[in-house]
Amino acid sequence: MMNGKKRMVLSAGVFAAMVSLVLAGVLAGCSSSPKPARPAPGKADLPEWYLNPAAVYPDDVYLTAVGTGDTRRAAEQQAMAGLSQIFEANIQVDMTTQERYRDIVTAQGDFSEAEVELAQTTSVQSAQRLTNVQMGEAAVDESGRVHAIAYIERLPTGRLYVDLIEKNAAQVASFLTQADASDNLIREYAYVSAAWIIASGNELLRDQLRIIAPSMGQMVQLPYSYDSLIQRRTDIASGMRVSISITGDTGDRVEGVVRQALGEERFPVSATDPVLRVTGRVQVEPIELTSDFESARWVLNLDVAGPDGSSIVSYDDQGRSSAVTTESAIAFAYRDIQAAVKNNFVSRLRGYFDGLVLGD
Repeated sequence: MMNGKKRMVLSAGVFAAMVSLVLAGVLAGCSSSPKPARPAPGKADLPEWYLNPAAVYPDDVYLTAVGTGDTRRAAEQQAMAGLSQIFEANIQVDMTTQERYRDIVTAQGDFSEAEVELAQTTSVQSAQRLTNVQMGEAAVDESGRVHAIAYIERLPTGRLYVDLIEKNAAQVASFLTQADASDNLIREYAYVSAAWIIASGNELLRDQLRIIAPSMGQMVQLPYSYDSLIQRRTDIASGMRVSISITGDTGDRVEGVVRQALGEERFPVSATDPVLRVTGRVQVEPIELTSDFESARWVLNLDVAGPDGSSIVSYDDQGRSSAVTTESAIAFAYRDIQAAVKNNFVSRLRGYFDGLVLGD
């Protein structure tokens, strides 16, 4: 490690801060003379890395953040949070996209352990989890508060980012080549969607690299245009027409949430020459469970068929809900159904497209 710094070493003892203040005292009796007073607390004995981090961890070599807490663990967590705030991303990547990015990247099998860790920990939350973070020394001040410093070495961490960005870029290019060679719209969409997922993760990595090692960030060249990739995905999705037919769906409450979920994928809902067909059944009925509450049982079956009519995704779920009145129990049942569609059915559909890519 550079400059002989030790990792995770606590400076023992309590540091008594001294300040040179002299107070005039009046002695009893006829005479008086100056007497040194007890020094007031200060920062004189705190380590240099706390008083001036850049003097010990030069800015051109390290990114640093100092944290303070009642315990060493609390101080280190605050220091880590301070580093994370430096990396608050300007781009927006939702949690689902992050999860799909990690799944696709780590499924490729040709990444180093450090690269897999980086892919799995990169996020865009306000308290981002980072890689290659090391904890330096810690110190305790005169009040018993603990101070700790966290740091990232710019160059070795930047090289790790560059390697992963370049591997991701090669994977994006490969997916786009396979999309060009696809013999049907569904497979083309699957490959373009996967390319967009990896490229979105790469944008976040590049955003962080510009902070870690700006010169490295300027040198990275991508074999694709991220904006063009977004547009291509949108254009292909607009051709993925989907028809919806669900029996037992009073007030089209389930169809409405299915339609909304497909809209988030940019799939238009149309009964005219659909590429995908969603059919299903929903059943909600009152049941007797206890005399204290009214209850309702619900059953949901959804199936997605491809252009040839064969099933590509099946989703079955059931549950029950309770409330003071039967009407409320039924309303809660529909709420649970809608949550199941948003969280589980759509995830199953996305998994199908990702599976087409990962299965090759």
